[in-house]
Amino acid sequence: MTDTTPASEGKHQQGLKYKEAALKQYHFSLLHLRGLNTKAKDMVKPNTPEEVKEEDVTEQDKELSAIYSNMAACHMRLQRYDRVVKCSEQALKSNAYNKKAKFRLAQGHVRTGALEKATKILDELAEQSPDDEGIAAERRNMKVVERQAEEKQRKQFAGMFDRAKKSDD
Repeated sequence: MTDTTPASEGKHQQGLKYKEAALKQYHFSLLHLRGLNTKAKDMVKPNTPEEVKEEDVTEQDKELSAIYSNMAACHMRLQRYDRVVKCSEQALKSNAYNKKAKFRLAQGHVRTGALEKATKILDELAEQSPDDEGIAAERRNMKVVERQAEEKQRKQFAGMFDRAKKSDD
């Protein structure tokens, strides 16, 4: 049961305001970190994450990745799932080894309906951490979303062939 009293609604609204404020601060942090990126070797990065070894990821890239990942978490709470995907992708560009960003990317894909992409990411994460309860919970959530999509499709096409038979008669 959810509490729908005015007090709980006020707390919910206050929580949303904090998330918005946090996003603003994360944005300022990104601007600051990007301004620090003056090294020539940092300007020329490999084209794909596969070309970067984990030990070659700089502290600055790890910080950028963490900020983008945290922004994705805020967007998730605000139900801005397209932005969850974008922030998670940015986090992974900075640090392809950020497991939280990969997980949040999978969550974003589930909520935007890109279930194949989410499955691929969750499979990769499950291979790395087979006992992670968060991954298992997201898989269960994905199955619920799949069932809802199938039901919606069935309702949409229900009676379609019956109508065709009646018009032929």
